[in-house]
Amino acid sequence: MEEEISLVELFDIIKKRVGMIINLTLIGLLVVAFYTFFVATPEYSSTTQLLVNRTQQTDAIQRSDIDTNVQLINTYKDIIKGPVILDEVREDLNLDSSHSGLSNQISISNEANSQVFSIRVTDINPYNAALIANTTASVFRENLDDIMNVDNVTVISQAEPNINPISPNHSLNLAIGIVLGAMIGVGMAFLLEFLDNTVKDEKFIVEEMGWTSLGRIAEMSAEELKADGRQALPQRAQSPSHVRSRV
Repeated sequence: MEEEISLVELFDIIKKRVGMIINLTLIGLLVVAFYTFFVATPEYSSTTQLLVNRTQQTDAIQRSDIDTNVQLINTYKDIIKGPVILDEVREDLNLDSSHSGLSNQISISNEANSQVFSIRVTDINPYNAALIANTTASVFRENLDDIMNVDNVTVISQAEPNINPISPNHSLNLAIGIVLGAMIGVGMAFLLEFLDNTVKDEKFIVEEMGWTSLGRIAEMSAEELKADGRQALPQRAQSPSHVRSRV
């Protein structure tokens, strides 16, 4: 027969071990806080923006020209993160990172139907992040004419150092620590309760064991015994060897 547990019993289990749950929640918070503030390395990002604008043969801007510029951005993304650009960036800045490592630091994005795209660089040093972003944009512009025989990219916004780290996110990490600690605490509370095989109430004896309950014996404290007019502990009778005669 499957054992069913009511919501009242679940709340009783949590209430019974609420101290342990609170302690584990605080431990989870402290562990994550220690990692966030003392172990995790802060990362900074810097962004430069470029505009793709083909040379127009007429004064009027055609819709087809804009669509072509937007489609070229996808090609430019692959060129920027390729070795032809990043290897030169590594050489110019004398970087120790590999091509794949530098590529992972760079992300390129643009809004839908926009001729502007952004080069975003993440680094543990905010000034290096800005330097890498600006150098990447410069090297890309210098080599674009040789690669695609076009010169239609303009830097419209230089990357500036941002001293505010983007990671770790202190508030988010602390919230995660609290949630994880509480989840572990609740899980431990139920695990300990289900592993506890001691007899807790009359229901276990009657329903689980199939025995008949003959009655209950109430346990009285010393204060209850005194209030009832009885002594908490019976006095020991004096031994005959300690009785002295006055005759």
